[in-house]
Amino acid sequence: MLTMRFAMRQAPGAPASARADLYAAATEMARWGEDHGCISVVVSEHHAADDGYLPSPLVLASSFAAVTERTPIMVAALLVLFYDPIRLAEDLAVLDTISRGRVACTVGLGYRPEEFEQFGVDMRTRGTTIERAIRTMQQAWTGEPFTHDGRRVRVMPPPYTPGGPALLYGGGTPAAARRAARLGVAFLAEKHDPELERAYDEEAARAGVTPVGCMIPPADSTTHFVADDPERAWAELGPSMLNDTRAYAKWNEGRSGVAMITSAETIDELRASGAFTILTPDEAAAHVGAGGMLMLQPLVGGLAPDIAWPYLELAARSLAVDGTPAR
Repeated sequence: MLTMRFAMRQAPGAPASARADLYAAATEMARWGEDHGCISVVVSEHHAADDGYLPSPLVLASSFAAVTERTPIMVAALLVLFYDPIRLAEDLAVLDTISRGRVACTVGLGYRPEEFEQFGVDMRTRGTTIERAIRTMQQAWTGEPFTHDGRRVRVMPPPYTPGGPALLYGGGTPAAARRAARLGVAFLAEKHDPELERAYDEEAARAGVTPVGCMIPPADSTTHFVADDPERAWAELGPSMLNDTRAYAKWNEGRSGVAMITSAETIDELRASGAFTILTPDEAAAHVGAGGMLMLQPLVGGLAPDIAWPYLELAARSLAVDGTPAR
């Protein structure tokens, strides 16, 4: 089994035609993945990034939903504070209908000051503001009229999924875990830390909320590629991987324990960090056979589609049994 994540980074200054090619490839990969062992596609969100990091994940998620029928789609993270919650509830209700309930969203609080400045949001009150926004969306998805900021509003049509599309809350701190518990949603931790699950369960008990679940990634979380010749692959893929990790490192100085955050400045340092792992087909098959999953970023750092496709196809072939892709 495999998953695919798309952040749509590309080298600063890339021509518009190359960016369009990247988006077209992502949509085609989502369509292709449905029949080649992909169990989830993920889109991310950030703003004002020099490398063009995807700022509009719901649009790309809609593109994926339009070319697939079964594949679950995850928006992770959805930066709720940068939207009007009523309009966001409407957009998600429509996306939920287009996808017939296949889109889930992991809400993120956001941490880059330039993004908060761009949207005129006060970072100092972001915790209480995001809780209110999520509760507003949950209320909106009932389809019943209610009052919001002194205005009478009603979100129609209601979403395809009763109660609205699935929401999770993501983060790497006890405060984030407790917020998820209070809101009655699952918590998706961004790092391996059992204390986060303890904070989640304790807050759910304190608030009288039935815990939905807490997902803690394994300590060895990584992003995979599959190659017949890993040495050659590191030379070919390494520059694009560094494009990706250097930007994350700049945004997250001082943070640790998150798979994609590394201080690596060279391909050798990146290889040693464990942020990426390149497996042979036999190693990939053994990894999945042991209960693991291939976590792919096919277009990492703006990797050219003609280079990305053979690696993606080989990953799927490594999971095939008697010519049939694993599901």
